[in-house]
Amino acid sequence: MAATALIRQVVIDFICLAIVWLPVLLLHLLGKAFQRGFYCDDASIRYPFKESTVTNVVLYCYSLGLPILSMIIIEIFRWRNNSNNSKRLTRQNSASTINVSSAIRIPSVIAELVHLVAIFLFGAACSQLATDFGKYTIGRLRPHFIAVCQPENFAQLCPLDGPPTYITDYKCTGDDEKLLRESRLSFPSGHSSFSAYTMLFLAFYLQRRMNWSGSKLLRPTIQICVLMLSWYTGLSRVSDYKHHWSDVLSGFLIGAIAASLTALYVSRLFQPSIRRDMALVPQSREDVEMQQNHLQASAGK
Repeated sequence: MAATALIRQVVIDFICLAIVWLPVLLLHLLGKAFQRGFYCDDASIRYPFKESTVTNVVLYCYSLGLPILSMIIIEIFRWRNNSNNSKRLTRQNSASTINVSSAIRIPSVIAELVHLVAIFLFGAACSQLATDFGKYTIGRLRPHFIAVCQPENFAQLCPLDGPPTYITDYKCTGDDEKLLRESRLSFPSGHSSFSAYTMLFLAFYLQRRMNWSGSKLLRPTIQICVLMLSWYTGLSRVSDYKHHWSDVLSGFLIGAIAASLTALYVSRLFQPSIRRDMALVPQSREDVEMQQNHLQASAGK
């Protein structure tokens, strides 16, 4: 790919990413959740406050690091394998004449990586935008809301022998503004949606690109490990009293839908192409011959 074409693609992709990520940033900085009341007898919001088992730093490290690192490693292996096949084909067809452009060209692996990472981040932004929009619109109280809010005159608002009253006129006395703000953002779970999107997208990517003949179980083993990592993240949000189980379930659904739509309809992963379907290591002599025939036909165009 020519350098100018790649630069133009990167600029356009960056603008599109900024358009989708900007609302997410604005909601995070300026968003105010719907001010929901609570029932005095609602035991689901009276759990103690606990620190997160899977912190935001850990979540972003594995959710972004594992997919991007996997793409870099696998695409480099595929590029080297395809380059070796192209060199063999060139030697076998040295009598052929191929016009080479004098323009500066960038290795195809760089262009492919730029495309994959941009698509991956675009889908992540869509998943996060849907999640945050739900959080600020619904304003559901987290399981540890009472412990963080510490409503003023709570004993008078909710007497032990009183009826199950819905309280809307109350004042929080908690002194941590960040925790108070976060205590109203329970539905849906951001950890669950983000981890589900990134790990499922990685599983889709491995299914399409990691075709190594050395083992039949290596790929599904990696896939189940990354999916279990997302599953554990969601479970920890319930056991840490950060979310209700329905928040986690909704987050998983948002992430799974975003990953499926991004992989199937936005990316080129599942579009039919012999070149993109080339194995990480050719599986047989017939595979090599098929790849060489495809390269020869492409060179003759």
